[in-house]
Amino acid sequence: MKKEEKIMGKEVSFWLESSPATDFPKIEKGLRVDAVILGGGIAGITTATLLKETGHTVAVIEADRIVKGVTVGTTAKISMGPNMIYKNIISKLGKSKAQDFANANIKAVEKIADIIRERKIDCEFKRLPLYIYTESDEKSDEIKSEFKAARELGLPVSYTEEVPLPFRTGPAIKYENQAQFHPRKYLLALSKYVIGNGCYIFEKTCAITVKNGDIKEVVTDQGSIMADKVVVATNTPVYDPDQLYKHLHSGRSYVLALYAEGNFPEGMFIDFNPVHTYRTTPTDKGNMIIVAGDHSPIDVPDKNVYYSRLENYARKHLNVKSIEYRWSSKDCVTDDGLPLIGMTSQEGIYVATGFGFWGMTNGTTAAMIIADLINSKENKFTYLFNPLRFL
Repeated sequence: MKKEEKIMGKEVSFWLESSPATDFPKIEKGLRVDAVILGGGIAGITTATLLKETGHTVAVIEADRIVKGVTVGTTAKISMGPNMIYKNIISKLGKSKAQDFANANIKAVEKIADIIRERKIDCEFKRLPLYIYTESDEKSDEIKSEFKAARELGLPVSYTEEVPLPFRTGPAIKYENQAQFHPRKYLLALSKYVIGNGCYIFEKTCAITVKNGDIKEVVTDQGSIMADKVVVATNTPVYDPDQLYKHLHSGRSYVLALYAEGNFPEGMFIDFNPVHTYRTTPTDKGNMIIVAGDHSPIDVPDKNVYYSRLENYARKHLNVKSIEYRWSSKDCVTDDGLPLIGMTSQEGIYVATGFGFWGMTNGTTAAMIIADLINSKENKFTYLFNPLRFL
């Protein structure tokens, strides 16, 4: 069978396809707000929400349509355990910083849950366990070491050799009471809250630069907007006075959404090396399985090569009936694996980037920290994610 005949499914994110389109206007010239936020993904929309809640006027500026880029590339797992990280962070940065990162992740998970509950958002939010496992007996010791590190940091983990997947695995770390949701339904609900009372969302408006001063001028291809504060919450900073791009390493991962014979267990699952992940999402035809994995450079001549690899993996592990969707996700990893969140070297200009393929949690952490900074409120995690720490 030819490769191009084998690959199936629409090449579009299921999250995008299963939620309504947006049609916010282009920028209104001559406006002034308290804060302009560049980027309409989870970090930008959540930051706008938190700032509006505390009385600020905000404007979100998006070059395309909101919640259409990196955020809909995600598998939308909400967890304090983004793969095997804590042993490495303890080793490289020390236990104190690892503890703070763990605590920041805990707060982000609960913040999303709080927002959904308080605003009664219908976004298929569900509490589930997350398993980080291996299929290789030779990697069992790595699982045990990561489990000990996570337990030492007080995370809700257990060690198990019973992973409820429909194929054989080795041992796993089980994170209790994690969550999954439909990220676009969540953020579209927040976007409805953001607009109004002097607050705006502008689409099809491309930011060109920021002119710094006591009052900042955000220059776009549709005109300028003035603000006291500017938040750069794009995947890679569109305004980068500190050349943070030198500390960001871009990559791409691949996703299939499919139906398979038999029942797939409830839960979220990560095979840590090589990385493959699973979760389900409800549809009219039953639970659809979202399988992700394989990584490549950001720009590749033929993404179908990687889709084919992932399809072969999925068919090896599951009795696949049909592949409905396929899409790819891009993100950046920093030099030390922690996001870059906080104020740049320019007063009143903030950045949020380097989420390391774990944007639901890290993007929410970014919004909480930046909102606190703008509100002159102490946040104990500010030092940990300082975007100037490599300079």
